[in-house]
Amino acid sequence: MITVILLAAIWLVSFRIADLFTVFKTYSSVWFLPSGVTMAMVMAAPGWLKLVPLLAHLSLASPPMRQVFDIHIASDFDLLLHSIRIYLIYGGTGLFLTQVMRITLPFRTWGEVQWFIGAALVAASVASAAGIGQSVLLGELDPAGALPLAEPWFLGDALGAVMVPPMLVPAIMLALGRPLGAWRWPSPRAFAVQALTLSLASLIGALGPTLDINLWYLVLPSVLVFALRGGFEHAAAAALLTCVLTPSVAMIFTGAVEVAGLPALLLTTAIAALLVGAATTERQQTAERLEAQVAQRTEELEKAYELQRHLVRSLGHDLRQPVEAINLTVAAIGDHSDIAVRNTALTRVRQLGAVTSDLLTRILAYARLDTGDIKAELAPLPLHQLLDQLRATYIPQAQKRAQRLVWPETDITVISDRELLFQILSNYLDNAIRLTPEGGTVELRIERRDTGIGIIIKDGFDPTAPHRSSRGGLGLRIVSQLSDLLGAEMVNEPNRKGIILPLRE
Repeated sequence: MITVILLAAIWLVSFRIADLFTVFKTYSSVWFLPSGVTMAMVMAAPGWLKLVPLLAHLSLASPPMRQVFDIHIASDFDLLLHSIRIYLIYGGTGLFLTQVMRITLPFRTWGEVQWFIGAALVAASVASAAGIGQSVLLGELDPAGALPLAEPWFLGDALGAVMVPPMLVPAIMLALGRPLGAWRWPSPRAFAVQALTLSLASLIGALGPTLDINLWYLVLPSVLVFALRGGFEHAAAAALLTCVLTPSVAMIFTGAVEVAGLPALLLTTAIAALLVGAATTERQQTAERLEAQVAQRTEELEKAYELQRHLVRSLGHDLRQPVEAINLTVAAIGDHSDIAVRNTALTRVRQLGAVTSDLLTRILAYARLDTGDIKAELAPLPLHQLLDQLRATYIPQAQKRAQRLVWPETDITVISDRELLFQILSNYLDNAIRLTPEGGTVELRIERRDTGIGIIIKDGFDPTAPHRSSRGGLGLRIVSQLSDLLGAEMVNEPNRKGIILPLRE
C-alpha cells in the first residue's frame, strides 16, 4: 500500500508541477510531465503496480482532487476517455520498450536510448493527434482552431516523455529494491554543480533581448559538456534539470507567461543530451572492456610464463635423473670385466633409455597440444574394447611388480576419441602401477554419475611408505589438456584418479 501511495503521489505531484509552467502553451502544459511519469512507471513498476498511473489519473474526478488541482473538466466521461487515452499510449509505449524490445532497465546504452527516444516521440505524436481528435469529437474544440494546437501539444508531451523516464525509471527501481546494474547516480556534488551552472546559464539567457536564442547558445552547450564528461547518467540529470530550471528562471526573472520557442528548445536539448550521453557511456564501456581484456590477457600471459618456467624446471629434473643414471651405469661398465655384470648394466641402460624416450614422447605430445595440432574426433566407442587394449598393454608391467589388476566388465558405449582417451587412461594407469607397492592392487572402475560416465583408477599408494616418484608433472598437464579436448572432467582424489566423460546423444 505504501508503494501504491508513493507512486500515485509522484504522478499527482508531476501533474501539479507541470501546471505551474505557464511559459508553455497552456493547453499542453498540464500533461507534459504526467506523460513521461506514466511511461516510466509502466516500465519500472512490477505487476499490477503498472496500473497506478491510470488510477491516479482517474482520482482527479473526485471533488476534493478537483479543488486541490483546480481541474476544469467538462464531464467525468471526458476524464475517463482522457485517462484511458494517456495510459494506453504512454503505458503501451513503456510496455513496448520493455516487453517487445527487451531493453535493459535502467537503459543507458546507445541502442536502447535510440529506441527510447524514437518510441517517446511517436507516442507524443499519437497522443497529440488523439487528444485533438477527441476534443473535436466532443465539441470542446472547433476543428479550425484545433490544428494550431497540434504543435505545442506534441512538444509538451514529447518533452515530458523524453526527459522524465531516464531518471525516474532508476529512481522507481531503487525505491522498489530492484537492482540497478551498471547505473551510476551522479554524486550530490556533481548534481549541485549542474544545477548551479544551468541556473546561471538560464538566468543570463533570460536577461537577454531574445530569450529563446540566448538559452540555445548558453544552456545547450552546458548540458552537452555534462553529457560528454559524465556519460548518460549525468546527461539525464542535466536534461531533467534544464527542463525544470530553465522555464522556472524564465518565469521568475522575466515574468513571461509564454515563450513560444521554449518547448522546442528544451526538447532538442534533452534529445541531444541523452544521445551524447549514451554515446559517451558506450565509449566508456568499450574502454572498460578493453582494459579488462588487457588485464585478463596480461594475467594469462603471466600465468603462462610461470607455467613455462615450472615446466622447464620439471623437464630439467625429469631428464637429468635418467641421463645421470645412464652416465653412472656406463662408467661402471668400464670398471668391471665380468660379462654378467656388464649385461646387467646394459639392461639397465636400455631401461633408462626407454624412460628417456618416453619422456621425450611426452614432451612432443605436450608441444602438439600446446600448438593446437591435436583435435578430438568424437565417435561411438564401446568401452570394453578400450579396456581390453589397456589391460593387454599394462598386464606385463603389473606382473613384474606382482600386482593384481582388477578390471570391470561393461557394455557401455561412450562418445569419445579412442586415441585421446587411451592416452589419458594410460597415463593414469602408468602412475598407479608405479605408485602402488609391489604385490598391491590397481583397480579400474566404471561409475555412472549425474554428469556422465566416470572411468576411475584406484591405486594402492601409501603416502607413509617409501615410493617411486611418478612422471606426473608433465603427464598430468597432458591429461588436463586432453580432457579439455574431450570435454571431460578430471577426477583427482586421494588414491582415485580418472575422468568423467560427458553424456552425449
